[in-house]
Amino acid sequence: MKKILYTDVNIKRTGDQIDNFLKQKKTLPSGQPLFFHIEFSINGTCNRRCFFCPRVDPKKYPNISKSLDMNVFKNMLNDLVKVKFNGRISFSGFGEPLLTKHLVEYVTLIKEKLNNVYVEITTNGDVLLSKNGPKRLKELFDNGLTNAKVSLYDGPEQIEPMEKIKKDLKLSDEQFIIRKRYLGPDESFGLTISNRAGSVELKNEVFEVAALKEPLKQPCYFPFYKMMIDYNGDVLICSNDWKKEAPVGNISKESILDIWVSEEFMNIRKKLSKSDRNYKPCMTCDVNGTLNAKNAFTNWQTHLAK
Repeated sequence: MKKILYTDVNIKRTGDQIDNFLKQKKTLPSGQPLFFHIEFSINGTCNRRCFFCPRVDPKKYPNISKSLDMNVFKNMLNDLVKVKFNGRISFSGFGEPLLTKHLVEYVTLIKEKLNNVYVEITTNGDVLLSKNGPKRLKELFDNGLTNAKVSLYDGPEQIEPMEKIKKDLKLSDEQFIIRKRYLGPDESFGLTISNRAGSVELKNEVFEVAALKEPLKQPCYFPFYKMMIDYNGDVLICSNDWKKEAPVGNISKESILDIWVSEEFMNIRKKLSKSDRNYKPCMTCDVNGTLNAKNAFTNWQTHLAK
């Protein structure tokens, strides 16, 4: 099997954003580094079953028509106001964000309380092709959306209608990023393919992906700059934890700021700093985890030594 060489260009883009954020040296009142990125799996549904995604199996990943409670979301934003958060909030996760009925309201609330936050969605674009799709996208941008990453999974014929939407709404290349996810296995389908913490099994003529039998002996930087929040409020240590094996808190019960420096989260960082992945969900995960955010990882080390 060949080594997977494709790396998503958005990894560098995110890395540059993290480094720019870190230059502000933003911390909690207690002195620990503040997170840069909060990713929401804002609902429990997706309209697709992609073969390289854990949702390919509807028995393991059924569609659940629930979204994050709006009052819980408001309370979380109030906590972010306390630390003048100005990083990134994204809607992606384990489902299709544009299937969220009140997505515009979430985005509007962010911009009302945190005007300098970078707000992003990642979508498969299918909803945009509906009658009211472009209108809904315009409403999102009018109310504070910064960027939409549109992943196309079927073929190059999808590009033209998406380019038309971008042109009609007068969106720039930075605002509306079209991603070719329909490429062949020799280009790993246009993805930085991983096993999603052991949730994906995939084999073709070029590569094989499966849960690791032995954990990688290397650090991972995700928990040093990012929080992942599911539609029920659970906070996971990583967006690759599709099995949701290791929640470290819930924003409906605790402050997001307290969860970030909770004993569970701190212990994970200490272990990863020593290249120890021998625990769930990391023990079966093949994600490199060091492609960006090294500075965030470095900034945490003095706090973990205490």
